[in-house]
Amino acid sequence: MPDMSSYSSGSPSWADLLSHDGDASKNFYTGLFGWTSIDHPVTEGTVYTMYAHEGKAACASMVAEPGSEQEHLPAHWSVYVTVDDLEAATERARTAGGSVVAEPFDVMEAGRMSIIRDREGAFLRLWQPKAHAGAEVLAEPGALCWFELATTDIDSASDFYQQVLQSDIGLDPDTPFPYMLMKVNDNPAAGIIKIGEDWGPVPPNWGVYFGVDDVDATVAKAQELGGSVIVEPTDLRDFARFSVLRDAEGAVFSVIKLTAWTAGG
Repeated sequence: MPDMSSYSSGSPSWADLLSHDGDASKNFYTGLFGWTSIDHPVTEGTVYTMYAHEGKAACASMVAEPGSEQEHLPAHWSVYVTVDDLEAATERARTAGGSVVAEPFDVMEAGRMSIIRDREGAFLRLWQPKAHAGAEVLAEPGALCWFELATTDIDSASDFYQQVLQSDIGLDPDTPFPYMLMKVNDNPAAGIIKIGEDWGPVPPNWGVYFGVDDVDATVAKAQELGGSVIVEPTDLRDFARFSVLRDAEGAVFSVIKLTAWTAGG
């Protein structure tokens, strides 16, 4: 796979984990995917842990800061989408009927970001890069592979993100159930799926898929490391096999093996 040194506006480009036990997170994910990790101090007592796949930045995790609002949130993954004008994209989110949780701010020399919430309540981070473009590797085993919004109203969500990210979003004709594809430069970049009644009390959320060579072996390893299975390994027609998991702290993520690996963005 080519190195991902830049991302087009509207492309999901990074993900990080909010954790409550940094050692537990590192032990779980390095054990599961073979990543290496480097801690970067952010504030006194707070570190941002970068995970690398074969020496390339793959994703990150951060422990909730004591006394902050994040301390009371469950462990979860967050998705970042690159934009070429952060202030304009943030304002479009407000105009389109969403809300702005955090106005644009600098993240040291890495870039600038804001946090928005869409009409149905899903959170998303908008990212305008400086030194940090995003994941340096994508769409291969051991790396982020796919990004997906689970929502209560796929039509409303599609309209919202078309306005905010100025992406091309339409129904996937090859999926036997309603599934929206978000495209950037005619390449699939993310999906939008409706939360099923059988899912239980799942709030609208952006989720991540990591590529693996063997879904069943990865699921077994995740359980050995203290994780659990939400969706058992399942085939998606003839192009993929996937599973939905919880890590040792309960954060939800998915793993997938595709018949062909292609990087986008």
